[in-house]
Amino acid sequence: MKKAICVFAVFLVFVSMPLVLAKPEQVGFDEYGYNYNARLFNGWYGYYDRNIEGGWVLGTGDAWLIMKWSKDWIPMEDEPVGAWVTNHWIWYSNDYDEDTWYGWDTRVQWDENTQPEAKYRIEEFMKIMKVSNDPEAWAIYEAGGAYSAGWGDYQSGVPKYVVFQDTIKVYDAETGELIATFDLCSASPKGLGRPIF
Repeated sequence: MKKAICVFAVFLVFVSMPLVLAKPEQVGFDEYGYNYNARLFNGWYGYYDRNIEGGWVLGTGDAWLIMKWSKDWIPMEDEPVGAWVTNHWIWYSNDYDEDTWYGWDTRVQWDENTQPEAKYRIEEFMKIMKVSNDPEAWAIYEAGGAYSAGWGDYQSGVPKYVVFQDTIKVYDAETGELIATFDLCSASPKGLGRPIF
């Protein structure tokens, strides 16, 4: 009887351990901006890698990032086929020329509490998905405007992750008026939701 109670107690410790470890992530957003229970990131782009000290842009007011991902997506891991993530960036600039959209020298530093002194508020929305190694399906999607997310390729050359929706909207920072919209994956079969391969 004592042995059975001891085995049961050990079993309870092992069963409850993942719950104890998962609990901090279930209470809301952490200091980086992740809420794993909600499958959501809402924070500075420089913190997405969970490194405040050495973040890509050092967590400065540069670009705000909101990510939402599927149940099977594990942030910063090799994802299963069909897993997806959306990215919504917000940044400010005095220039919205296509050649300088991503140039860090044209972005205005800002924080969530103050309106930056900039001419334009730029928002980009992107959908990314892990796809299977299907060259024929990739050829159709590539012809329609999809492109590689740059996160590795299969031996056949098919990208493992594809961007199949990418829109940029430019607003007047002072009035909030929409000035321009760019759909970087506008041709069919884009805009249909998820890639089929």
